[in-house]
Amino acid sequence: MEKRYGLNRTQLKIIAIISMVIDHFAWGFVDFYSPLGQVLHVMGRFTVPIMCFFIAEGFRKTSNLKAYIYRMITFAIVSVIPFYIFFHEEYGYRQNIIFDLLLGLLMLTVLENKRLKKPLKVILTVLLFVVSVTVGGWIVTPSLFILAFYYGRTFREKAIWFCIADLATVAFLVVSIILNNHYHFMRYEWVWWDKFYLLGFMLALPLLYFYNGEKGKNVFGMRYFFYLFYPVHFLILSLLRSVFEGTAVLYDYYLGMHVVALMVIIAIFFRSAGRESSKGQSAVLIFELSGMIYVVGFIMEILANTPEGVFFACIVQYFGEMVIFITATYFASILCNIKIPTFVYLAQAVFSIIVMHTLIHTRETGLFYTHVGVNFTGPFARPDLGHGVMFYGVVVYVMLFSLGITTMCIRRYRKTSAHGRRRIKFLFYSLLLCWLPYTLTLSGITGGYEVPAIGIAGAAICMYLCLMKYGFFDSVALAGSNALNHGREGILVFDIDYHVGYSNKKMQKILGVIPENEDVRNHPILHDILNGEKSMMEIDNKTYDFVVEPLMEGKDVLGHMLWAIDNTVHYESLAQIRQLALRDPLTGLYNRNQFQRLVNSELSGKADGTFFMVDFDNFKDVNDNYGHQAGDNVLMAFAKILSDYTDSVMYASRIGGDEFCGYIRGVSDEKTLEGMFGDIIEAFASKLESMNLKDLTSLSIGALRIPDWDEKEFQKIYAAADKVLYKVKNSGKNNYMIR
Repeated sequence: MEKRYGLNRTQLKIIAIISMVIDHFAWGFVDFYSPLGQVLHVMGRFTVPIMCFFIAEGFRKTSNLKAYIYRMITFAIVSVIPFYIFFHEEYGYRQNIIFDLLLGLLMLTVLENKRLKKPLKVILTVLLFVVSVTVGGWIVTPSLFILAFYYGRTFREKAIWFCIADLATVAFLVVSIILNNHYHFMRYEWVWWDKFYLLGFMLALPLLYFYNGEKGKNVFGMRYFFYLFYPVHFLILSLLRSVFEGTAVLYDYYLGMHVVALMVIIAIFFRSAGRESSKGQSAVLIFELSGMIYVVGFIMEILANTPEGVFFACIVQYFGEMVIFITATYFASILCNIKIPTFVYLAQAVFSIIVMHTLIHTRETGLFYTHVGVNFTGPFARPDLGHGVMFYGVVVYVMLFSLGITTMCIRRYRKTSAHGRRRIKFLFYSLLLCWLPYTLTLSGITGGYEVPAIGIAGAAICMYLCLMKYGFFDSVALAGSNALNHGREGILVFDIDYHVGYSNKKMQKILGVIPENEDVRNHPILHDILNGEKSMMEIDNKTYDFVVEPLMEGKDVLGHMLWAIDNTVHYESLAQIRQLALRDPLTGLYNRNQFQRLVNSELSGKADGTFFMVDFDNFKDVNDNYGHQAGDNVLMAFAKILSDYTDSVMYASRIGGDEFCGYIRGVSDEKTLEGMFGDIIEAFASKLESMNLKDLTSLSIGALRIPDWDEKEFQKIYAAADKVLYKVKNSGKNNYMIR
């Protein structure tokens, strides 16, 4: 493929993140109203237009819109805390730019959804605009940019609407600032020219003009580098600012580390939610959800500086931890393909309830903690807990749980396949990561401070990778279903009573969703197929062959499987072959053989009609003076005149070169024929004039009325018409003669 010059997607995104870093550096370290601040903020305006442009492009080209939306939701959530850490009170409750881009993506999804009725589209779009106005960081501007880039038919049109949106936004803000200086309805005290730097958005248009449509290489081989860069660069800039300002303390890093771990778990949760529904997915989602609860409890513990705060944090932690153990057992059973008795889960649930009850009432009983306090002797406050009997009971429970899971995995590891062993390794990795932070704490490396969130985040990542890389852990039926959904053929399974049992995504796309247990004989399309009346159908401009096969168990028929095979290309190829066999490739008229067959059919039926021949006068002058391409254009122009007459009126053919023949069906009246031939000659002259070839060539037509001719054989009629044509040529050309 020829390489296209210009900027590819990766290069434009790199420009966008450089611009973004410049802009955010200015927000963090440079006075906004200084000349340098203004210059840096203008340089930072490339980011939003480029991101909006690729949201529009992504919506147009994505093959999985649902996954695209999930991805945007995930990174919008992941970016919330890093965004607030950097901007503090600057944005209040408003959200980051990925949230704004998500709103624009949702608007396109609503507007382009053909299933939604127009009033509902209007309501949903207005609601999204309201959300953008009340919560969005940029207040509808990114959404307007996205709509301009998507609905603009040409780049010029996209740019015009983009500039209108930008100018309107700045004008609205200027008027709002001026009014605010008098009426004080906003908490910001800006000067009237404060937002002029937003006009810098238009500087991105020349870069987008040179976009060559190519993807480019992933940066560092990372598919989601640009999404990840956004929250990470906020954390780095925040750290640098705290260092320069001298406000960075160990407490900030300790808290930040656990917040980042929580964001990672949330991101993994949304990625897991976007996978195919299965038992394995459910286990991973519950583990990640309980892991979130546990980490939130630990963050609450870090923030707490009173015994009451520490106690409540412990309750949240242990609730999450107890659910983690039950979920991990379920996950391990699916992973190792071993059925764990129901009483094991019941025993875990009962023990978890006892633990939570004992913990909640430990201040009265002292069974879990003998005392709950806060230790202020270190760099910052940490819990001071006295361990009771039930606490050590939990320790024993954890040890037995770990031993049981390890034994089960080792036994299964010896018997399973290489694929299964790789899956079991992920479970070991998850367990090791969960307990590693406690090992570090006992070793004294962390100075007595616990870091369990790191292990939970690592375990969540391992489980997600196992979910994504080594299947969904369900039965062979699910694996088969997954394979069938990725096949090219539509598949529908129904039982012996014709009730639907399964249909893959391809079949649902062809026929629409058919509810399970519905009688397929009631379906308007399937009814004819099952009755044997049809085996091929055209649906949505595609041609499908349908095949019904019995599903056997021994000699018994359990049901049937219906295959829908897309043979559109095959039938189109057959049509093209048939076309080539019957038609002249240049003009599309019938070739000589087919024309002769059609005329013979007319003659055998003793039907009335007129046979005529056409020859171009001085056609050689066209080829010699204007080239053969011009000659071909003249031939095609004349063929178009003949093809305007349908087969019910005339069969038309190109015999070869500039010689054409026709058969007018059911007409031999001389006045009618004179009118037709006169119209043909006049129409051809008009065509030549429009092609700047006026008077360069013309038509000679010789016609033979069939009723006046006794010998009704094609060759003899052809020869007789040729003689009539010869007389026209000799009598001055550009005329017709009827005999």
